[in-house]
Amino acid sequence: MSGMLWWLLAAFAVPLLLAIAALTTPAKINFTMHTSPRWRVKIAARLFGGLTPPIPIHDSARRRQKRNNPTAKKKSFATVSRQAMAKIPRVVGAAPQLLTGLIRPIHLERLSVDAIIGLSDPADTGQLFGLIAAVDYSQSRTSAVSVAVRPDFAGPRATGELYAELSLIPITFIPPGVRFAYRLFGSH
Repeated sequence: MSGMLWWLLAAFAVPLLLAIAALTTPAKINFTMHTSPRWRVKIAARLFGGLTPPIPIHDSARRRQKRNNPTAKKKSFATVSRQAMAKIPRVVGAAPQLLTGLIRPIHLERLSVDAIIGLSDPADTGQLFGLIAAVDYSQSRTSAVSVAVRPDFAGPRATGELYAELSLIPITFIPPGVRFAYRLFGSH
């Protein structure tokens, strides 16, 4: 009987420990976008400091299936609208603190941009490229950041590739979420 109890305890303890480890160790988020031959955006996560294989989060190439559920009850627009309108001031007041709390724990590991940009007017293209170049050259250079943006004065065009790898610890997103929820639903 005690052997069965140990197996039962292990069956609950191992998944719990894995979940705690996944929440408290860095996760790597890979973001890839390219325009050729078609627009495609892929987002994948690797857990435990990047030790796991990529876990797909989003791939724009996959087609979504629309779900039609005719038996689902729908709230009237007026009811949803009144409830939402009552919370807008609280959401607007709490949003900056939430965004700061969500962005702060995200660290940029790698960024690679290779793009060709053109607008319909060559003068506008020149102004845009001048602005991009000024921002690009004002940033400190590291081996983790590679930016190559070229102008195309022939006409409207936006092609290229972008790759970014972010590092974050998932549990650090809980406190900003709790603070946001308290500001929305807490005692006021």
